[in-house]
Amino acid sequence: MKQIARNYVWWSTLDEDIERTARECAACRAVRPAPPPAPLHSWPWPAEPWSRLNVDYLGPFNNKYYLIIIDAHSKWIEAERVSGTSAATLISSFRKIFARFGLPKRVVSDNGPPFTSAELAVYFKKNGIRHTLTAPYHPASNGAAENAVRSVKRALKKAIVDNVDDDTALSRFLFTYRNTTHSTTGREPAVALLGRRLRGRLDLLRPDTEELVRDRQVVSERRRDARSRTVVPGDAVLFRDYSRRNRKWSEGVVLDRESPESYAVKANDGQVHKRHQLVANKSHPSRFSLAKIKTPDGPEVNVEGEDSGDEYEEASASGVRTPPVSNLARDDLDEVSSPPGESEGRTRRQAALQCLQKINKNKT
Repeated sequence: MKQIARNYVWWSTLDEDIERTARECAACRAVRPAPPPAPLHSWPWPAEPWSRLNVDYLGPFNNKYYLIIIDAHSKWIEAERVSGTSAATLISSFRKIFARFGLPKRVVSDNGPPFTSAELAVYFKKNGIRHTLTAPYHPASNGAAENAVRSVKRALKKAIVDNVDDDTALSRFLFTYRNTTHSTTGREPAVALLGRRLRGRLDLLRPDTEELVRDRQVVSERRRDARSRTVVPGDAVLFRDYSRRNRKWSEGVVLDRESPESYAVKANDGQVHKRHQLVANKSHPSRFSLAKIKTPDGPEVNVEGEDSGDEYEEASASGVRTPPVSNLARDDLDEVSSPPGESEGRTRRQAALQCLQKINKNKT
């Protein structure tokens, strides 16, 4: 129009008048081409997982419908098979998924009938969820959901070619997808949402962490060179007295073994105490003790020395306080506790007498 007019006439506002005439033409407006694509504008990436969800439907595919949900933060995909696209079915599916991962802050969807229903609006309002509807007939506005639908649909089409059950193929795809590093976030969707990778069959190639930890625990237990003082129910024991009665040990009887290292002990006063294996010591004489030694010059005397060697013991008959067994005497007692040889061995009583003589000599 401009070129033809310029061949015959001219005035200063020629181009503007022709453009205005063309805009006012109804036929021209009806058949005008679409404008160029608008600049790409990405959704802001949410800083928290499961805060903004993009949802859409896949189907009908083999007379089946799937509700597709993708988390904008972690790129985690949920694909749930539904019986229909009604508002009640959609709300029921949302309840199941939100029970596993919690309520989101925002849900983005297209303008389909189930998403624009009054029932869904009431459900979102009661749960504090903001609902954003994208522009009609503009799928790019909900591009995350469209990409998720395309990926799931491709997996279902491969299942038909491989003659695999739809549900099995979908589960395998979701498992692999959630454990694969995403190109946008640089992390696996499972790690971004749950904080850990999903354990799969390939993890059997890795060493078992539980066995490694147990092996190290066994090494630590062996380094602690301690004798086991295991007792059984009914044994008379000495257990630590943590009351304010100014005594270190109390007598009792073992009632039960509650754990490998803990026991229930009944004291003489009838109270039941729980004590650890290290403080539940049998009350029979220790390997450093001698019981009822008859001296050449007097009656039988109980000579007992605790393992600690820091307390005096009462003599049973003479009433004389004897000091703890010296180191020299302990060496002799070690010989007493060990089995004697066939050719050269001393009897237990002879060794005890010699030990007592050394103690009396040191005392005098």
